[in-house]
Amino acid sequence: MIWRVREVSKQIAVALSDEIDDLEKAGIKMIQVDEAAFKEGYPLRAENIPTYEAWAVRDFKISVSTADKETQIHTHMCYSEFNDIIRTIEDMDADVISIETARSGNELLKIFKEVGYKQEVGPGVYDIHSPRIPSVEEMVEQIRLLLEVLPKEQLWINPDCGLKTRKWEEVKPSLINMVKAVEIVREKLEK
Repeated sequence: MIWRVREVSKQIAVALSDEIDDLEKAGIKMIQVDEAAFKEGYPLRAENIPTYEAWAVRDFKISVSTADKETQIHTHMCYSEFNDIIRTIEDMDADVISIETARSGNELLKIFKEVGYKQEVGPGVYDIHSPRIPSVEEMVEQIRLLLEVLPKEQLWINPDCGLKTRKWEEVKPSLINMVKAVEIVREKLEK
């Protein structure tokens, strides 16, 4: 049974690699391959976790194997504790990992600093699960806090997760405020 699951996983990765190849042929130079439920899919038996993680890394790499070196590969992981899987995340070798951090008070980021994570990180600066539109000032403060954990060269500024649960009237002003916040922080950093 396990070999079937492993083979299905691999075949899905091969199908995704075809999609990535098509996206590149269409001119896309930045592609996100989600692994949103990485830890949520853990096997119940602890002895099966290393095999599961090996599949995840192998299949992520198969998925992105058709990508040109110049194409930037992003991945996203939902709320999770990364302390015990940080090396597995590093092994995935994505250029940027986006993570949901707005509700955790940046606690999830500390492990990236502690281990000297070399790739770029896109922590969320506002919680998309709420219809509330965050202010520019609120996001400036969140970015400032992020800069206490990771250097600016390593940060991507994102909303938490996708925006599909929000209405356009909520999304547009939130993203406008996020861009303004980034501009303010950049200006302060350049002084």
